[in-house]
Amino acid sequence: MTVATGRARPASWVGVVVVAILLAGCATSSTEHRQAEAMDDGVQVTGTLDGARIAISEGVPDVLFGDCDPGFEVDDDVCWSARTIDGMMVSMVIENPDVLVPGETVEVVTSDCVDDCDTVTEGVVVEIRADGRGRRAVDGRLEVERADERVAADFDVTLPDADRLTGSFNVRELRPGER
Repeated sequence: MTVATGRARPASWVGVVVVAILLAGCATSSTEHRQAEAMDDGVQVTGTLDGARIAISEGVPDVLFGDCDPGFEVDDDVCWSARTIDGMMVSMVIENPDVLVPGETVEVVTSDCVDDCDTVTEGVVVEIRADGRGRRAVDGRLEVERADERVAADFDVTLPDADRLTGSFNVRELRPGER
């Protein structure tokens, strides 16, 4: 028979402390995240990049209305970034958003513009970036629903090497404090 002495073994206290530290790391963050504002807020994409199938479903992607090409001249772009289901970062950069007209279908044009894409008016210039590597779309279309404080469109774009992305987005620029 064992008699309790009133003193716990040191090894058991160490175990309790370790468990408490591990559980403390699981506490929820107090950071406030942007919430979807509309039922169709966000990005939905499927297709292929580098020959691999991808899928993106993000209700609150990172969005920028402004210059999305650091290191070049300041220009107007609209870009969103979201992760694929398996974690790859994918961005769509609309290099000349002034051509987006609500209710219109805008054709994707091939352009070698670098810092003057805002001057391209015969169609939309789209760049897709996957884990930092950018490629211009060579064909496709954007069916524009909105182009004001929000940009919303269904799209189908073809990239070099027969990669293709289809989907839709309804995004707005992040407000201060949401970045």
